[in-house]
Amino acid sequence: MIRVLDNQIGLPQSAYLGKRIYKKLFQENAKLGVTDKKAFREDVESIIWEYTLKPSTIPIKPFSDEKHEYLEIAVIQVNLTSRKRADRLAEIIHRAIPYPVVLILVEGRSIRMSLATKRFSQAEKGAIVADEFFVTQWMDPGALEEPEEAFLDSLAIASLPSTEFKALYEGLVDRVIALECSVRTGDFAIVDDTAHSGVRKAALARCRELERRIVEEQAAARNATQINRQVDGNLRIQRLRAELQQMVKQL
Repeated sequence: MIRVLDNQIGLPQSAYLGKRIYKKLFQENAKLGVTDKKAFREDVESIIWEYTLKPSTIPIKPFSDEKHEYLEIAVIQVNLTSRKRADRLAEIIHRAIPYPVVLILVEGRSIRMSLATKRFSQAEKGAIVADEFFVTQWMDPGALEEPEEAFLDSLAIASLPSTEFKALYEGLVDRVIALECSVRTGDFAIVDDTAHSGVRKAALARCRELERRIVEEQAAARNATQINRQVDGNLRIQRLRAELQQMVKQL
């Protein structure tokens, strides 16, 4: 794994695997379309299964209930030649592996972390599906912003929840969410309270929606040929921005 994260996270050597995963294992998947297979062929240089966290390699307990099964966690690095289809590639890899994955995407000097929570499928007994996806922005380890430095510092395995693997993985998700919030607030802050965490997550989803709508309204206002439509559009943008400011306060 790239050295900055290897040193930052501090995973035990007992968990190291360093095994290459051949692209053809994904490319030969019958469920992938031509475009996705092309993305693996053109954009992926290599996929390395760096670490396997399980009870025999790290002193953390597995977790299982009627909805979830977190028996182990895989740490996988994907070396990319292009980032243009990185999110789609990450989604395919998360869906293909039946247990939670910490996916480290690398393109040149930049890195990005991708996570996906998982649960049992309601349609197919015993099958596990990806539930929600979380991703950081691209970061240059040689030129980090202050919140990015705080984020990487927070990934140390010793500082993460360690009662069981589900708590550990959710701790990583909380840190990715905190980093995305910091883009809007300027501060990296981890929320430990479950209720507050839920409020923050909902507020962040609303922020994304409002930001999307603002962009759409701005484009519509620019293209409007009638003054009254431009005015109406600008008023809607002001209202959306006002709501966005209120949502940011909840992050």
